[in-house]
Amino acid sequence: MQTAFDRYIQPRLASPGHQYWLFQIAGWSAMTMLSYFSLTLWYNPGQWEPAFHTILQSILGLIVSHPLRWIASAAWEKPMINRILINVGAIIGASLAWTFLRLVTFQWLTGEIVNPKDYGGWLFASVIVFGSWIFCYHALKYYRQLMEQRELAIAAHRDVLEAKNLAQEESVKRLTAESLYREARLRMLKYQINPHFLFNALNSVTLLVRKGEADNATQMLSRIADFLRVSLEHNDELEHTLEEEIEVLDLYLSIEKLRFGDRLQTEFSLTPEAERFIVPSFLLQPLFENAMKYAVGRSLKPTRITMEGHVENGWLELCIADTGPGIDFGKTGEDERSTGIGLRNVEQRLKSSYRDNFRFSLEPNEPHGLKINLAIRDGQPRLPDAEKVAQTGNEDAVV
Repeated sequence: MQTAFDRYIQPRLASPGHQYWLFQIAGWSAMTMLSYFSLTLWYNPGQWEPAFHTILQSILGLIVSHPLRWIASAAWEKPMINRILINVGAIIGASLAWTFLRLVTFQWLTGEIVNPKDYGGWLFASVIVFGSWIFCYHALKYYRQLMEQRELAIAAHRDVLEAKNLAQEESVKRLTAESLYREARLRMLKYQINPHFLFNALNSVTLLVRKGEADNATQMLSRIADFLRVSLEHNDELEHTLEEEIEVLDLYLSIEKLRFGDRLQTEFSLTPEAERFIVPSFLLQPLFENAMKYAVGRSLKPTRITMEGHVENGWLELCIADTGPGIDFGKTGEDERSTGIGLRNVEQRLKSSYRDNFRFSLEPNEPHGLKINLAIRDGQPRLPDAEKVAQTGNEDAVV
């Protein structure tokens, strides 16, 4: 809770104008006390006229010294020799004026005539007083300037630390994104040599041979080889065009079509601008893998998978829909399909690569099935290529 001092007094003390008048009043009050106890009380005890003169001369000194602030401030930015000459001239002028006023008021109040031989002593005291005034003004000015520079240095240091922290956060995000990419790549390779995948593919080849369909069996083996070859060729890419992503996906789907036959139907509708859009590599296969497992694999009826894509206002908008069993969004618990590893991995990769500049959502596909909506923004920071990763040593750090 703020006190009255914190609310009203402290802000005023921080103001240069208020500080100036505080030091003026405090300094001349101290001058009054010093003159009274060292001179007036000693030489003129019990007399009110000298005591009043002591107070009056401090008031006159405060008035005479006030223009020195403007003079010293105006001379502050001038060369050193000019500044010294201006301040010395100001000290002499103020000392002469104050000495004259002190002498006149002293003789007027006390009726005593000051010996002209004592004028030098009176003037010397004035020079000491106003010389001290100028010295204190410059000392405070330098101190305030030093504090301002110190605050600027602290602020600059704080900005450097914040920039360093941001750089470290960006580095962590970059390493996280690279790690997620390598996880996806390893999952891709694992899928390629997965015994279940190979068993299904080779079993399909065996069935074709037993049926006497040697041409179809040869075709399937050729597609498996092409799929493995193209996948390995794209293995070191962190990103490529959507068109290149579709090339790899088509080979994968061609194998699945030989497995599922008429049960699997696909249709792509992509604009040329969408095909040229840069996307993370191996982005789509987990989504189609999810559809194979939960849509085509769990339905005896023909399942249709469609993908539409276009670019709007710098965003790539993709919609992947299937006509499988879908998800019961009315259940309180999450459906197994909506929390699959493939979907989570895709969302995490997008979050690490594009931060908040992506959208990823699931919704029912009418009349049945699942629809995946995916959007990423162009021009966002992306992962470095594999060569740069290898040069910086990050690959060894995250694998």
